[in-house]
Amino acid sequence: MHSCPYFYREEGSAEKFKLLFMKKELSNNLNSYAAVRGVLEKNLGIYEQITLMNQSVEEFYQKVDEIKAVAARTNADGIGQTAAKNLAKEKMAALASALAASASIYAYESSDVELESALQFSYTDIKYVRDIEALARAKVIEAELLAHRHNLEAYLITSSDLEELHQHITVYDDALESRGSVKSQRVAGFIRLEELFREADLILYRKIDRFVLRLKPEFPSFFDAYTNARSIVDL
Repeated sequence: MHSCPYFYREEGSAEKFKLLFMKKELSNNLNSYAAVRGVLEKNLGIYEQITLMNQSVEEFYQKVDEIKAVAARTNADGIGQTAAKNLAKEKMAALASALAASASIYAYESSDVELESALQFSYTDIKYVRDIEALARAKVIEAELLAHRHNLEAYLITSSDLEELHQHITVYDDALESRGSVKSQRVAGFIRLEELFREADLILYRKIDRFVLRLKPEFPSFFDAYTNARSIVDL
């Protein structure tokens, strides 16, 4: 949680940040910041003429706005790339498994056990495995189909089907590469968010908390409201 003034605990280093934990941490921190901001805005008249405190408050607001912008950009990039990758994987798995099923009839009738084994992948075997493994399985199917393409037309596999499969594999491969790049950008975004969290907390702890403490004798209600906002427990 965010502690009361002079009981602040700094967040851990970037190396300890976990991507899944970050979403909860982001929500908790922003909720806490929103509570603090609400108290500061409501009591602006108390410190408006205190130049350094007013500047510190504006600096805090700017950090929070930057956190929101970085978080929105980071999450949007990840969601878009994941959706594109999943769609490409589904199309590739559907066509590759269907063509493999047809070609396996040829393998059975030809008593080609090795070919039949290479074509044994179902839709589930491709769609619901790790991304790299799914790509490898689709490529194995493609290679076997190409090697026997002259014998497969009677089994409802045309050159157009093979071209379409190759296209789906290429789109999926590109989606994986693009998603890898976006993932790196997301990691950088999360690291930047941690830095911004630390900077925002330091502005509160090193500056605003201490100004508010100094104002406590004259404005006890403001002090109490601010302290309560700074003591919000993570949900």
